[in-house]
Amino acid sequence: MKTIRNAGYIYFDNSATSKIKPPKVFTSVMEGLLEYSANPGRSGHDLSIKTALKIYEVREQLKVFFGIDKAENVIFTSNCTEALNYAILGSAKKNGHIIITSNEHNSVYRPVNYLKERCGVEFSIVNTNQDGIISAIDVEKHIRSSTYLVICNHISNVNGDIADVGEIGKLCKSHNILFLVDGAQSAGHVDINLKNQNIDMLAVAGHKGLMGPQGIGALIINDGVNLSPIKFGGTGTNSIEENMPNSFPEMLEAGTIATPAILGLGAGVVYVGRHMDTIKRKVKETAEYAYKKLSEIKDIIIYTKYNNAKNGVIAFNKVGIDSTMIADLLNEHKICVRAGLHCAPLKHKELGTIETGVVRLSFSHFNTKEEVDKLIRVLSTI
Repeated sequence: MKTIRNAGYIYFDNSATSKIKPPKVFTSVMEGLLEYSANPGRSGHDLSIKTALKIYEVREQLKVFFGIDKAENVIFTSNCTEALNYAILGSAKKNGHIIITSNEHNSVYRPVNYLKERCGVEFSIVNTNQDGIISAIDVEKHIRSSTYLVICNHISNVNGDIADVGEIGKLCKSHNILFLVDGAQSAGHVDINLKNQNIDMLAVAGHKGLMGPQGIGALIINDGVNLSPIKFGGTGTNSIEENMPNSFPEMLEAGTIATPAILGLGAGVVYVGRHMDTIKRKVKETAEYAYKKLSEIKDIIIYTKYNNAKNGVIAFNKVGIDSTMIADLLNEHKICVRAGLHCAPLKHKELGTIETGVVRLSFSHFNTKEEVDKLIRVLSTI
């Protein structure tokens, strides 16, 4: 598990992006620039076909990793935000009803608000229970006859609260409601299988737990889901047609796709697939160790349930000190964390931290207990 690191810095901001990448990710991106630089699907010459086949290979890797039947149902996007927009806006029903959760990032909250203003769509918000879980029981309370979509942030990017997507998926299937999961924080950290968990659409970020580069994401679509395109342009197929193709992936992939980033994502997915058990174990051990050490510091308020610390995200504040000041002081010691609202105002309203924000620690399996010890030493002096 050799990696390339930044000497001197301790990096606890993996929910923003994983900083330490497997070397194969770097070499795969370079291969995309050097060996697979022809435009896939746009020409009939050998180099274009060679690149198209390599792209299809990555679709196959994600198909297997996330448990769907068709590689063409892997849609490459520029990031998880774009994938969520494709799913939310592409499935919109005028005057319909959507259920979201208090864990949602603005990449869900804002497009849903847009639909409310432009299409008369109503939405309800499900809060976490006392154990920090979004439960199927609580989701069911909000279902209406007009409900057509349930959206769940799988793991909160603020404090690691989790949704029981397996049970929620069963619930949605029984009511014939589309189920969209935001896997930005969970993909690569926990097992996700769309067929087994009855997930209709999964949006993922390539640059976080999947260890790929920035600028790449994916929308993974299960069988039987129909979407309308929200971006229009060339696809290299059916060029005489006035409308977008009616099949995946071309329906949603207008314009030239990012081959180097896609190949880097493929390398990351292969790496994570091979090391998943180790990744889960090390993230759990490091995060739980950090939680216990934090709880020993006077005046620290922790906003993460201990049972959810295993998800690799811990939110805290120190009484009387602004969260951004804490982050700045840690940065002076070359410790990287994130403070503020984390683009998730609904979560902060639930936690009561909308005015203060929180300090967030987010872990990779490359983090160590020795790094946590240095963090604790610095926090103890503040």
